[in-house]
Amino acid sequence: MILNKNFLLTIFVLIFTIPFLAQSKESKWTAGVSYALAKYTPEQSKLMGYQFVHQFPRLDVSRHLVGGFSLNAAVAAGQIIDPQLNKYLTLDATVRYDFNRSDDNAVPYLLLGVSSINALISSSTLNFGAGNTLWFSQQYGVNFQAMLRYSSDKTYLQKSHKYFSVGIVYSFIPRALVPRIWGRNN
Repeated sequence: MILNKNFLLTIFVLIFTIPFLAQSKESKWTAGVSYALAKYTPEQSKLMGYQFVHQFPRLDVSRHLVGGFSLNAAVAAGQIIDPQLNKYLTLDATVRYDFNRSDDNAVPYLLLGVSSINALISSSTLNFGAGNTLWFSQQYGVNFQAMLRYSSDKTYLQKSHKYFSVGIVYSFIPRALVPRIWGRNN
């Protein structure tokens, strides 16, 4: 139990210090906090004892790489009602492709990644998904994401499932927003 708290504290500190140390005019770092939900099927919930795992906060940091590609890392912990399964920790790493639209106000993307899920047992998943970030100011946006976490684990405790998140994103360097039609002075 202490190991998990120390690990989470270390991840939390790294997420919020690395971007500040790495800032330059060339870097495109963002950080976010969101609410996430892991959803299992009703059939899976009969075997596992739960259908939904609520996670808040889900902390993530992203770095634009090249072209339309960026790298994202996230950590989230959740509570499950069943006392025997009272912890659910997930560490995610994804590569996103945003169709070279990272400078737009709406940035849709596809993602491919992996997760390490630590519940009663540890398991890994391969993740496929899509999302969209809507920038409403030069530094703040709203991110929506959905993914399928595929698990080849044959144990009854970790199955493939859907994973959704919605949250606020912060860009460390102000973005140049694309003017909207109704915001132009013609």
